[in-house]
Amino acid sequence: MRKTITKIICIAAAAVTAAGLMLTAGCGNWKYEGVSADNYTQVTSNGGFVVQTDDYIYFINGAESNTADNTFGNPLKGSLQRISKTDLAAHNYTASSTVVPLVLYSGYYDAGVYIYGDRIYYATPSTAKNSSGEVQNSNLEFKSSTLDGKETMSDYYYRSSSAAIEYRYVEVNDTVYLMYVVSESIYGESSSVINIHSKNTATGEDVLLAYNVSDYIFDTEDPENPYVYYTMKVTYNLGSLNSIGESYNQLFVARADAKDSAAEYDFSYVEDYDASSDPLYVNKGEFVLDGIGLQAYGERYCQFNYGYGSENTYTITYPDVTYGLSYYKNGKLFFTAKQSLDTTGGLYAIDCDDIDADKDGVVDASWDAIAANSTLKADYRLLTADDEVDYTFVTVGGQQKVLYNGDGGLMLGRFENGAITDEFSLTDSGSATILAIRDEQTAPETGSATETHTYVYYSITGGNGYTFYRIAIDGDKDDYATNRLPSADLYTYTEVRILDLDAKSGWYMPEFVGNQILFASETEGMSGYNYIMAFDMTSSDGDVMSNAEINALNEQYEGITEKIEEYEDATNSDGSQAYRYLADALKYLFYSGDADYLDSLIQAYVDIEGKAADYLYSERSAEIYREFASAAENSDWAEYREQSRQVNGQTVYSNSRDYYYSVVGRMTDGDYQGYLDTLRSSYMQTYPVDDTTWWEGLSTVAKVFFIIGMCVAGLLVIGGITVLVIFIVKRVKRKKGKVVSTRSKVDITDDKNIDVYNN
Repeated sequence: MRKTITKIICIAAAAVTAAGLMLTAGCGNWKYEGVSADNYTQVTSNGGFVVQTDDYIYFINGAESNTADNTFGNPLKGSLQRISKTDLAAHNYTASSTVVPLVLYSGYYDAGVYIYGDRIYYATPSTAKNSSGEVQNSNLEFKSSTLDGKETMSDYYYRSSSAAIEYRYVEVNDTVYLMYVVSESIYGESSSVINIHSKNTATGEDVLLAYNVSDYIFDTEDPENPYVYYTMKVTYNLGSLNSIGESYNQLFVARADAKDSAAEYDFSYVEDYDASSDPLYVNKGEFVLDGIGLQAYGERYCQFNYGYGSENTYTITYPDVTYGLSYYKNGKLFFTAKQSLDTTGGLYAIDCDDIDADKDGVVDASWDAIAANSTLKADYRLLTADDEVDYTFVTVGGQQKVLYNGDGGLMLGRFENGAITDEFSLTDSGSATILAIRDEQTAPETGSATETHTYVYYSITGGNGYTFYRIAIDGDKDDYATNRLPSADLYTYTEVRILDLDAKSGWYMPEFVGNQILFASETEGMSGYNYIMAFDMTSSDGDVMSNAEINALNEQYEGITEKIEEYEDATNSDGSQAYRYLADALKYLFYSGDADYLDSLIQAYVDIEGKAADYLYSERSAEIYREFASAAENSDWAEYREQSRQVNGQTVYSNSRDYYYSVVGRMTDGDYQGYLDTLRSSYMQTYPVDDTTWWEGLSTVAKVFFIIGMCVAGLLVIGGITVLVIFIVKRVKRKKGKVVSTRSKVDITDDKNIDVYNN
């Protein structure tokens, strides 16, 4: 028996090894065939769905659900793929390889995939089961794999019960930390409080950076930034019956590697105080601003104040101040500050280098949290308005400009002397999301020299997802067409939509790799599948397309649909429709590239007795369909043959969707077929169903051979059963002959005619 079990185990192990996938016992890691080594020198774009090294890009292969099968080795959609930048530039979009065969997923899209050293860090749905056998895929596990994908943690750094937990992987002094924020009750609170944690992925040590924070903010532009800013309430005599909640709050900053508190807190006045069961106050951060203000009843410093026990003396002449965090980006913290007696506050910004110039995680000795608070209005106020509008400040041509969403859409203005001036609307309407601000060299729109402009790429929510636009922001107000009707020299300063690109909303924002935009697509037929698509903005001369070129591409793209729809109106001499169903069929071909489907559809009808070849489509319609597929010379589509490109090793003409943008990575067989079926149900006639019975469909000869075959099969089955019964009976007899009885034997063999040992 043991030998049999051993053989089974060996065979199973050999089969798994042959597939390149093995669960390694003892070391706690999963093994996978992986990819070749990546000896990079730098990593860019950490924290999104795309991470770039010198020669490769690593990307999440589509937006997959957390409820999908996440058994290690099974996932393709949602897995981590790798493609070389050479293949991407050559539009060999399917030349990707699986690095991590898990679903990479998070409901928080300001952090994603990270590469530090020789490892990849990410989040993935848990595959653990509860006592009822249900997979707990609403929980997230934070893991890492080797950069070549050959080894993946079977364990995890941290498991979250929330799929939308805010997190980021950061690196400080060559050590990677997982920073995360969780609402939890860890000291017996009646309700959960917000806590900020930092876990050392090398040692496993989990440090509570701040306990019971009011608000917090990570860098919204740099997902690698290891700093977090947060506010905390102030309670005088905390933990005692005489505790008083103050009307102001305090602002702190902590770095991921912080371990020790910046100040010592003494709760000896609290009866039966036990720091292990309830420390009352945990704060590993450094003071940035202390909102303590003047009050009529005098001294109010407590152990949580910056000036408590200090030799410094402060003359505070202003009321309490409450801080509200707005955003943290581009090396600055933007926040509101409102004094308790003011009806309005203001928007402020502090340069983070002023707080921690040497970036050692410790606030500089020259920084004074109370003194800085007293000079807020004079030194740090940006706007007098009390708002939390997300302003994006950018320096263009030595001039500071600001972008923000206003009543008229995306607004552009100049920022100077604490005010926004000369602002005007760039968009017609809608709330815009800024994707990127890039300085790009483009083909000339006027004159003969190439031009360099600062462009803003943005998306506007509409339909199923985000639509893409671009406009230059380096002009003066007079450069922008007030009527938004571009002339030849105004395209640069006019909003231009980029084709019909439609990115999935509620997922990671689109990203640039060189001149290509990668996005999870919601374009025609792709809704519900959401694989990654790429649009290459490289112009024919190697520069980035100008706005005029994008507009020309739009017209070419839209012109195909207009030309296709001409077939809907074409009629025969008798007034009947000349090309019934052809226009929709051509739209299907445009999106799918499936040149053979119409012929197979027509043939299916031909194969059914009584159906003519042109039951759905005329013979000429089928010819036009084939001409469209090859942009045949001397056809209506010959003009599109003049422009072509190689996509996945095939020549694609400009009357095909893949000429404009294509899927990057690999779709599962089921999803690809589902994608085609979606397009077919939208544009093609239904596939015929043969309603004759299977018996009626057989010829006479086939019927005869079927009857003979069934008879022979029946005899074989009967014979097999007979042989099996005889075998079983004989086996039973042999076994019974070997039974050793424990009862006393009686010798009655004198009667030779009676066999007492056999029945």
